[in-house]
Order: sequence, then C-alpha cells, then structure tokens
Amino acid sequence: MAIMRKCPCGSDKEYLACCGPFIENHKSAPTPEILMRSRYTAYVKRDIAYIKRTMLGPAKRNFNEDKANTQAEQVTWLGLEILKVSPINANKGYVEFIAHFRVGGKDQIIHEVSEFHKENGKWYYFDGKYPKPGRNDPCPCGSGKKYKKCCGK
Repeated sequence: MAIMRKCPCGSDKEYLACCGPFIENHKSAPTPEILMRSRYTAYVKRDIAYIKRTMLGPAKRNFNEDKANTQAEQVTWLGLEILKVSPINANKGYVEFIAHFRVGGKDQIIHEVSEFHKENGKWYYFDGKYPKPGRNDPCPCGSGKKYKKCCGK
C-alpha cells in the first residue's frame, strides 16, 4: 500500500495532486488561493527559487534571497489557515491567512492579507499587509497574552 504524502498547505490532498505540480513542474497556479498555498508549501520545503519566481512588483523589489535562505534554515512551519479569499477582478485578488511557525523554540504566527496580480495569464504575489490586531485579540507574537498587554503596550 502506497503511503500518501499530504501537502503541507493543509488542503488534505496528496502533495503531487496539490502544490507539487506548481512548485516542481513550473505550472502556473490558477487562482490566488492556490498560489498562496503553493508559496507556503515552498517555504516549508525551503524552495526559495519558487518563492522568488512567483513575485512581482513591491514584493519582488524588496525580496532578499540571501535573507530568505538564512531564515528558511531557522524556521519550522507548523500550519496554514486561509481566513478569507477576496477576488477584486480577473487580474487582482487577496488572500488573508495565518501561517504558524516555530523559530528559536518559540511558536509564532504571520497574519497577512496578501495581494496577488495576474500578468500574462499567471498569478503572482504582489504585496502584503499585516492587519493590526484589536486590543483584546491574542498577541501575534505568540505569547498567549492579549495584544494590549503585550506588543500593543
């Protein structure tokens, strides 16, 4: 019996039936959400070349490949939650997500609203914004405290 290897993106699909074709075969992700999932999976796999290949605009201009490679060695990715997918039109879309990770023995999160643009028939990560948590929300640093009692002081 073959062992199914689940995709790290949390889809419950086998990797080769999910993000694998985009990362390994250079196929284009058909939607911003699928691109987001494949980029998360590429971070898990430490495939920084894929991350770089799927960027344009401010994201690409501000990308530091050496820093990304160094960080990839220090981070253990723990899971991805897709919170909201908001297409604006056929050439722009947004995906709000939380990515859980561990670095230096401490669990942390990234909460981002990613902007994606479609250019020449392909989706690309364009930019990201970090929503500010409410005063009574859990602190995004992973401390377990409310934001107002931690980083929001």
